[in-house]
Amino acid sequence: MIVLFLVVSLPAKLMIMKFLGFLIFLFVFLMAFWAIIFLASVIPYMIFVWAKEGKLENEQIPS
Repeated sequence: MIVLFLVVSLPAKLMIMKFLGFLIFLFVFLMAFWAIIFLASVIPYMIFVWAKEGKLENEQIPS
């Protein structure tokens, strides 16, 4: 990658940097998107299980 930067012209370097920035942005955006989808699906399920099974009694909680 360093050798590539030494031989290419300035506009090409800017294009490469813009492309790398876009890839990083895309990766971060997709990770955030899937994290939101995951949390939006897991948290209601956990609430459902908690409501279905009921709260733990005091003697069921390990000390």
